[in-house]
Amino acid sequence: MHFSSIRVVKGLALAGVAGALVACGGGGGGSSSGGPGAYVVTLTAAKTELPTNIMGVQPGIGVNSPYTTTMYVSAKRANSGDPIPGGDDVFACNVVGGLDSAVLYKLDGTDEEDDDGNPIASRSLVLGANAGAASFHLHATNTPGTATVRCAVDDNGTQRDTTINIAVGLSTGKPSQVVVNAAAPEYVFVQGIGQTTQILLQAQILDDAGAIVPNPASGVNNLYARIVPTVGTADDDAKLRGTGADNTWVKARSVSGQASFTLVSGATTGSVLVEVLSDRADNDVDNGVSQVVSNIVSVPVVAAVGMEALAIQGAGALPAATEGKSYAAIVQASGGVPPYVWSLVPGTSLPAGLSLSSDGVIYGTPSVDGPFSFALRVRDSATLQQTAEAVYTISIGAAPDPEPAALQIATSSLPNGTVGDPYAAILVATGGSGTYSWSAANLPPGLAISAAGVITGTPTLAGTYPVAFTVSGGGTASRIVNIVIN
Repeated sequence: MHFSSIRVVKGLALAGVAGALVACGGGGGGSSSGGPGAYVVTLTAAKTELPTNIMGVQPGIGVNSPYTTTMYVSAKRANSGDPIPGGDDVFACNVVGGLDSAVLYKLDGTDEEDDDGNPIASRSLVLGANAGAASFHLHATNTPGTATVRCAVDDNGTQRDTTINIAVGLSTGKPSQVVVNAAAPEYVFVQGIGQTTQILLQAQILDDAGAIVPNPASGVNNLYARIVPTVGTADDDAKLRGTGADNTWVKARSVSGQASFTLVSGATTGSVLVEVLSDRADNDVDNGVSQVVSNIVSVPVVAAVGMEALAIQGAGALPAATEGKSYAAIVQASGGVPPYVWSLVPGTSLPAGLSLSSDGVIYGTPSVDGPFSFALRVRDSATLQQTAEAVYTISIGAAPDPEPAALQIATSSLPNGTVGDPYAAILVATGGSGTYSWSAANLPPGLAISAAGVITGTPTLAGTYPVAFTVSGGGTASRIVNIVIN
């Protein structure tokens, strides 16, 4: 992947720090400290292994962004646990090793952007602190290697820092990316006009290092493809053909990493969105897919080539999205000479978390909510190229409130009591919702429980009592806990 403008953010100097203590984290993260009262810097990553980004996919957040990992940095006092005070320039983070294999982004809407509205990569970032912590993102390029990321804070004139290693492009033999290409001329004609109405789609299944995956066992399919229903009618009667089916989905088996199937057009112009996926878990889609590796491609369906002026179809409102949920939609053009190439109009941008592919697929996982508008440009493939522009809108709903954790009784043991001595204990529950209400069966004689879960009284009879406690509040949970009375 080529970045035309790599910028370096000026901030805290990170090299040659006298007295800085460094702990390398080759796994989930690292931390450092400089004494009892010094700041302890902790750096972790959501993923410490990324595939090689041979397709040049832009960075993003969520399940549809396999080449990007979220990094978390925090700093606290070693002796008190107090977080570092908030501010604008608290953490300085940069890639100090394997500079060609990874770059950094904020992906919070504050990154500088290129003319197409894509965030510009950085080798260094200066981050503010909120509650003693901050987050940023590391993105893999098309070069394998190990990226060492270092974050530092200023501790009264002394820098405290730590590092973590992110491996890019390890050779695993497991599916990590699916590259899908349409055979020339990359479009098909509608049925009934005497032109080509089918096209071969070829998918390469590659591992983290960009190497082809091993052939699955004989008779086992490791690729699943489907036509994704979208706004418009071009996909209503289009079909996929292959060894596994003859309808809106097909399975296929890769040989030397490559699997093929055919798309057949319907009677309506537009674009057909095809999703292909494999299973990273076992390179087998016949038994279900537990770790999805996917890609999408848009294939134009036309009635004529070069006979009409290039025009954008269906501009305006796109299907609604939800914050934090995977999203895909296609934009469509007609006329001119396909295939078409889409881009953002300079000065406009997609909602954070969404990306635009050159074949007109808007995809990703939005990380913000609200109404958004942006302008897209399309050009055709004629010798004298035509272009067209249009404004689109998308409404992204706020992420739903998370489901409450299941109600359960956290108390697993209770103190012993003595006959004739006052007894008191408090029960603890977690999860659920609302106010907890407690009850109990088989309490020792002389003891009682309140609705708030407080056991009080004076036991009158020795023994071991298996008490069945029940709590309600957004559900019901029960647990048996012994109370021993001596």
